[in-house]
Amino acid sequence: MLATLALKKRWQNKRKAEGKDHSKPNIVMNSAVQVCWEKAARYFDVEEKYCYCTTDRYVIDPEEAVSLVDENTIGICTILGTTYTGEYEDTKKVNDLLVEKGIDCPIHVDAASGGFVAPFVKPELEWDFRLEKVVSINVSGHKYGLKVYPGVGWAVWRSPEYLPQELVFNINYLGADQASFTLNFSKGASQFIRLGQTGYRSIMKNLTRTADYLASCLQTLGFVIMSQGGGNGLPLVAFRLDPKHKHHFDEFAIAHQLRERGWVVPAYTMAPNSEKLKLMR
Repeated sequence: MLATLALKKRWQNKRKAEGKDHSKPNIVMNSAVQVCWEKAARYFDVEEKYCYCTTDRYVIDPEEAVSLVDENTIGICTILGTTYTGEYEDTKKVNDLLVEKGIDCPIHVDAASGGFVAPFVKPELEWDFRLEKVVSINVSGHKYGLKVYPGVGWAVWRSPEYLPQELVFNINYLGADQASFTLNFSKGASQFIRLGQTGYRSIMKNLTRTADYLASCLQTLGFVIMSQGGGNGLPLVAFRLDPKHKHHFDEFAIAHQLRERGWVVPAYTMAPNSEKLKLMR
């Protein structure tokens, strides 16, 4: 939400300086975004422009995303680990297309889950500030950040110019001078200080191996694996029943039976435009 607000304010400031209309901002994103993005757009009066999923593509289409950009676009959101399948969207391709076409549009990366995974499992993957169009990144501490407090998360910006200073408050009553641009007003902290890069790398690689093992077991049982293995996505397993077997039950029935035995394995439908597809995670 803070990233959306910063993108909108920066776009508005630029439009005002140019003497242009600044009343119709929009943001481009995949229809598989986490609901917080829909909330941010509606709460802050930003039009949502979606790249819709298809029956065989569940991540953003870089070409389509860039084609949706117009003079009112405050930015493009890409996801490092989607909620539905854990796949990493191709931020580098979106960046390269914007550069190639000479389009002045920033990218925000929603790394809520993947921000604490990809750097340790796939360090060669370019999704961050190595790409010139990426101006901000958010990450959640209560997911793979190993921070226990629900709702804890952080946003970082490429440089001060991308965070309008009128949004920042300076306070000194938490023990030191501090710039505050927050929603819940808590002082930042992280397990990273205790575990370090070596500790995080060990944990994330172990999670990846575990996910790959579970995926292979489920595949042996006849399920179709929807997630990416080998560290190419989040360390989770998204799967569904193989339609060719014509089962007389669906994924929701399996989830219900598992819950009766104390296992919470959610069943859900895919993002808009491919919602007929059922899967579990």
